[in-house]
Amino acid sequence: MEISHETRLAPPGGAVLRNGCGLGAAAGNSTSPPGRNHHNRSNYFPRRHKPETSLYDEVMGTFDKSFVYLKPKDGIWSLPSEDNGRGLFSEYYQFDSLQELKIKLNEVKSQLNDYPIIEWSAHTRRKNPAGEIPWRLKTDIKAEFVTIAWCKLFECLNKCPEMVKGPQLNSLHLCEAPGAFITALNHYLFTRYSENEVQWKWLATTLNPYYEGNPMDKMIPDDRFILYTLENWLFHKDFTGNIISKANLEHMKQQCEQRLGEVHLITADGSIDCVDAPDCQEETVDLLHFAEIVTALEILADGGSFVVKMFTLFEATSVCKLFLLNCVFQEVQVFKPCTSKRGNSEVYVICLNYQKNNAALQSILPKLREQLNGGKVLMPLFAKASLPREFLLQHEIMCRLFMSYQSKAIESNIQSFEIKPTKVRIKNLQTLRALVCDEYFRRYKVRKLPENLKILYKSNAAIDKGYKVQIYNGSYSEREMLKCITVEEQIFQLRKQLNDLEKCFADAWDSSDHELKPSGDGNRPLPITIYNGQPIATLKSSLFTHIHMLVMREKLNGIYATDVLWYGDPQVVFPRECYSLKYNEFHGPNFSEQQEKFFKLLLENLLKHQPSVVKFQNMPILSHYAASIIRYLSLGVYKSLEFSYHPVFEITLAEPCDNFASLTEHLYKALCCSCSGDILCFVNILELHYNNFNKSLKHYNNTLLLENYKSILGN
Repeated sequence: MEISHETRLAPPGGAVLRNGCGLGAAAGNSTSPPGRNHHNRSNYFPRRHKPETSLYDEVMGTFDKSFVYLKPKDGIWSLPSEDNGRGLFSEYYQFDSLQELKIKLNEVKSQLNDYPIIEWSAHTRRKNPAGEIPWRLKTDIKAEFVTIAWCKLFECLNKCPEMVKGPQLNSLHLCEAPGAFITALNHYLFTRYSENEVQWKWLATTLNPYYEGNPMDKMIPDDRFILYTLENWLFHKDFTGNIISKANLEHMKQQCEQRLGEVHLITADGSIDCVDAPDCQEETVDLLHFAEIVTALEILADGGSFVVKMFTLFEATSVCKLFLLNCVFQEVQVFKPCTSKRGNSEVYVICLNYQKNNAALQSILPKLREQLNGGKVLMPLFAKASLPREFLLQHEIMCRLFMSYQSKAIESNIQSFEIKPTKVRIKNLQTLRALVCDEYFRRYKVRKLPENLKILYKSNAAIDKGYKVQIYNGSYSEREMLKCITVEEQIFQLRKQLNDLEKCFADAWDSSDHELKPSGDGNRPLPITIYNGQPIATLKSSLFTHIHMLVMREKLNGIYATDVLWYGDPQVVFPRECYSLKYNEFHGPNFSEQQEKFFKLLLENLLKHQPSVVKFQNMPILSHYAASIIRYLSLGVYKSLEFSYHPVFEITLAEPCDNFASLTEHLYKALCCSCSGDILCFVNILELHYNNFNKSLKHYNNTLLLENYKSILGN
């Protein structure tokens, strides 16, 4: 799950770095093992480039940010035994030297507090030495679904080719949305091996964007790749895609055994949006990273590889995770790809040759699984005395090394932001970016992939368009100040944001392209396709409205202590029968049961009255449950579907079909099979996205909610 926000921190209390392991030792340990990525300067630069040594070093340094843990002479670190006095998760502690490093890094990060996030992000993109790489991959190579995540995994695969031992591969991808790791692995396999050699099967999981109970700030709502590869995605029995669950882990393990057999490679790219709590980033993602590691240890085959994205590794919980991985993998290295933004904290922990039959590991795995049953993992996994001194020494060296990289990058970015660049500096940066890009392509032997070997070669148009939503504005300091303003000031700020959103929606909407004609999509009755899962307690997200409308809803709910989604008396009306159903009159213990009661009575009355016209008035259709019912009715029960956007907000179904009664009864019987709101959708999800129905429904919801919010705020 790729969330790339610059981290900002409130200024912490000062502290002095402890004397100890210096960066000289770290740099000595960061060199690659023999046989990996050794480059000669004379072979690197084409003759047309005659750079100074410093430029060559800068290019090489962009690629060489890695640290390999060196095992003891006997080749192993042993997992602690519980027989020696203390069990797992039994002791809370921290390492003073690492906490001092954390404070030191936070002092550097806190210098970013007053920089507006949009301007700062644009500046760091311009300054990024690797900034040309994604562009060239898209334009010259025409690689599939290129994102920064694509570039990073492709780099990891080439940095450690042992991750993929051959063309026969089964892989599992955790926290994978939007899916670029998968397309990068596909590109890697088919440009390293012949088409006839490659035998690759994959499964993936992520927080499900089609489940409205998943919170926005923990989920990537980009489904351009997911929608067309749904059969490969595991959302588990509860349909949430949440891997922090013992039951979901068991389900994932069963599915992998049945559909893949042995799993040779597991990737984990999970994160959580910490932009408004940046001083807690490592703690915030602690449980997620723990779940990713436990999942890998449960499912990965003996000798397999695992790569997991992590951030700063100062907390004792993180130290224990790295020690665990070092005990059960033959080699562990920490690597920051050149395409990872220099100023952020992310690193990739690459683990090679899994020792699955480790007896001590098998004895503790059941206890690790139990920690996924709710709750937060706050205690370090092992007792402090169980961690070997030589491991702790190496870990501190690694932390100092990557802290140094990040600090220098932030300070360099600040300097260039404050000082207007000269023409010479701009030219030097352009040269550096070109050379880094050339080196990426040369070092990793990047080649074109034939169109027919791309995963979505038949549906490429669906994923060509970029996907970016900017949720946050202003600087960290400004956003913190806004938390303390009066209600009147909050309302003033929200009115300004609504005005900006109104212009945005007006510019984006082209009614000639998206308006549904009275004939809709033709009379083609849809088969019932039931998706079951955990009932949605509260609607927290939706793919049927702009994310800013849901962000605005949270802010308004905080002011008015009510759910503003259902403002405006939403109802369904049968005009000729003078009959109506008001949504707010239906109540249930959760959102799922409330909408189930409403639509069940609606279908009962459709069968009873068989109305020629049905109007949904002022009613947001935000769940797959509701959208699938309207889609089903519009394609078999009624011939006409029309949307009215302003000033009257209506979805109108008209002209009953000949098989009105049988199809309506079929849907009603399916609805009645629900067990306390566990049905989440009634038709194939593909029918609800990337078509005119979806575009029209989104615009209807956006404009309806916009008008409702304006009324609430008195605009």
